[in-house]
Parts: sequence; C-alpha cells; structure tokens
Amino acid sequence: MMQAKKAVNLTGKSWTKRMATSIRQKFQSAKVVKAEWSLLLLVPYLVAVCLFHLGPALAALVFSFSKFTFGRPQIFAAGLDNYIKVLSDPAFLRSYGNVAQFSVLATISGFIGSISIALLLSLTRDRLGSFARSILFLPGSINAAVVGLIFIFMMDPLTSPLGFILRAFGWNSIRDYVSASNATLVMTVIRFFMSSGGWIAIFYSALESVPTELIESARIDGCNTWQLAWHIRRPIIMGFVWFMVIQLIAYNLQIFAEPYIISQALGGTSFISPYWSPNMLGAFYTLQMGDLGMSAVVSVSQTLISISSSIFIVAKTGAFTTEVTG
Repeated sequence: MMQAKKAVNLTGKSWTKRMATSIRQKFQSAKVVKAEWSLLLLVPYLVAVCLFHLGPALAALVFSFSKFTFGRPQIFAAGLDNYIKVLSDPAFLRSYGNVAQFSVLATISGFIGSISIALLLSLTRDRLGSFARSILFLPGSINAAVVGLIFIFMMDPLTSPLGFILRAFGWNSIRDYVSASNATLVMTVIRFFMSSGGWIAIFYSALESVPTELIESARIDGCNTWQLAWHIRRPIIMGFVWFMVIQLIAYNLQIFAEPYIISQALGGTSFISPYWSPNMLGAFYTLQMGDLGMSAVVSVSQTLISISSSIFIVAKTGAFTTEVTG
C-alpha cells in the first residue's frame, strides 16, 4: 500500500514537472515570436534610414573625393582637392559664421519661447487655454516653407491685412525694416514662427505626462503653481530639452528657406548673397559651378558637426541615461 502511494506521488510529481517544463517552453517560444515580430516592425524604419540617411551620407562622402566632368563622377579621382578648394574658399567660413550667429539666436529663442509657452499652456484649463493651444499648435502642422511664406505675406505692408499698422510705423515696404544689420534677427523670428508649433506641442505633451501623484504630493508640500512648473515639471522634461537642442543644431546648419525667402521678397535689392549659408553655398557649387564634389564636402562638414555635437550632448548631459544604459 505504501509503495502504491509512493508510486502515485512520484507519478504526480513527474506529471507536474512535465507540465511546468511544457508551460515554460511555450512561454519562451511566445517570447521569441514576440521578439521576432518586434524586429520585423523595425524593418520599414531601417529601410528608410538606409535609403534616405545613410545612403546619401555615404554617397556624399564618396563624392567628396571624386572629380566631376560634365556631371559624370570619376570616383576617388580628386583625392583631397575638393576639401582644399572648399576650405580655402572665404565664402565657406563666412557661411558658417552667418549660421553660427543665427544658431545662437534661434536656439536660445526657440528653447525659451517654446518651453515658456508650453509651461503657460499647461497651467491653463479654461476655454481660452484650449483656444490658445489650437492656435499655437497650428504652425507645427504646416510645411515650414509655407509657414515662412505666410509670415512674409503677413509682414509685407503692401500685401498684409495688417498693413495699415505697419504703414503707421513708416514701413511702406518690406525693404524699410529688413536690412543687412537685422537680417539674422528677422530670420530668427521667421524660424521661430515656422518651427515653434511642433516644439510647443512636444513640450506640452511632456509636461502633461508628469504623474498626477507627483503633482498632488508637491501641492500638499506647499508648492504653488509656478513652483510646480519650475521645480517639478521642468526637470522631468530636460531630456526633451536636450533632444530639442540636438535637433536645432542640425536644423540650423541646414538653413536655406529663410534667407532664400527674404532674398526673393527683397527682389533685385537683396543684400543676401547666394552662398549666405552652407546649404546655399552647396547649391551654388552644384547649380552654378556644376561641381558636386565641392558640394559634397559642404554636406560632409555639416554631418560631422551634427554628429559631434550630438555625441557631446548625449555623453556630457546624462539626460538620456536610463536604468539599462546607466
């Protein structure tokens, strides 16, 4: 009888062990399938990155060492000649000087303006706040070049519905208040008008994602509205802030629409050269000189600056450190 009971117990334990092993294997296979589906979902993104980012970057790197004759490349035939010609061109350093001045103004105004407006919107819960959010988010849903054209249209005393206000200041045309001395400032205003909508929406969403429990705890501890915004909400979104700085550096290096729009608005009296920015200089090399190799050098320089600044920010700020990467 005792032997029979032991046999039953051993059989039960063996069956339980087999069931546990079977369940564990099924769970592991389900995890593998889930991981495979996750990797499969990354394929379209990886294809897009290779086609529209890595591909052109590698092509530019190859073209920068190539010689072009009537538009036909002789791969690696130029050696370092293209780099020597571009680096010795005064317009190259001048274009980066213009962009550096513009980047400082655009980055500071973009950061302070976007995060300040987002903080204000996060504090408003009435109908006026909802209306303000709709108006301020709107430019972020429109193509940047189109927004720039709208801005020029609204600021031109000859075409703007608010032209009577501009004419009251003595501005009868756009040439009356846009000059070589304030062109960078005007471009900064245009850039903020063009790109602020998207960043305001991003910062507002980040601020709204702050846990309610944390907000309530801070209120219990005596924080007022402004202290909540600055001491509780602001530190949580610093990762988004540094991400914005990385994006702005790359975006500002590629400035083209703003100076081009202003030069077209000014017409024949434009003081903006056709190589005011690196992108405009690259277009000048390509379209006017027919030298894709020199244009590729400009692209490579922009890529190196963007990558270097991104690595520096990610490594030094620690804003992107997580429990896994830390």
